[in-house]
Amino acid sequence: MKKFILGALTLLLTLNASATVISIYESNSALNSIAQSQTVINNAAAADTTLTSNNIFFSDSGHHGASAFQGGHNTTFVLTATGMIDTSLYSALKFFHDDGIDVSLGGNSLYTYNANTALRNSGWKTFADTGMTTFDLLFWENGGAASILVYGQLRANQTSEVANFATIGSQSSVTVAVPEPTTLAILGLGLLGLVSRKVKK
Repeated sequence: MKKFILGALTLLLTLNASATVISIYESNSALNSIAQSQTVINNAAAADTTLTSNNIFFSDSGHHGASAFQGGHNTTFVLTATGMIDTSLYSALKFFHDDGIDVSLGGNSLYTYNANTALRNSGWKTFADTGMTTFDLLFWENGGAASILVYGQLRANQTSEVANFATIGSQSSVTVAVPEPTTLAILGLGLLGLVSRKVKK
């Protein structure tokens, strides 16, 4: 019974993990490198904008039909995105970016461009199938209308799509709604009740 309850709690925690966390840090000075971008993050008390998203597909310029960054037109800022990607679903990622970028999968570097640039196509960056893998991205925009677009190449039929990032799923990446705290509390009390009944028997 205890194993069942522990399994249920583990499943509950897994299902309630959020999609990719995106943070935007505004900067009052010019940005030209990853090191300067890290300094902006390190000196910030908190991100100016934080959101969760299934994908990383933003453009103030309207590139590729992407929606604008939340919080209005951002001209000089650092963006970070942290989540998971299912490498059994995707075999490669492609990045369109108009200033510097640094991307890693499972703690290993996947793609870096450490300079300012016009809209740039990284080409497909391939990787091995290691299942659900951590994904970390740092992007900065220096003094213009920003674009950061991430496409994924599917293993199944080698077609491409806007890459989806999440913390769950083996063949699909989806956002799962997080229950209200009261719902979690009620479930916890119910599970404790099951434990106490088992102990009394």
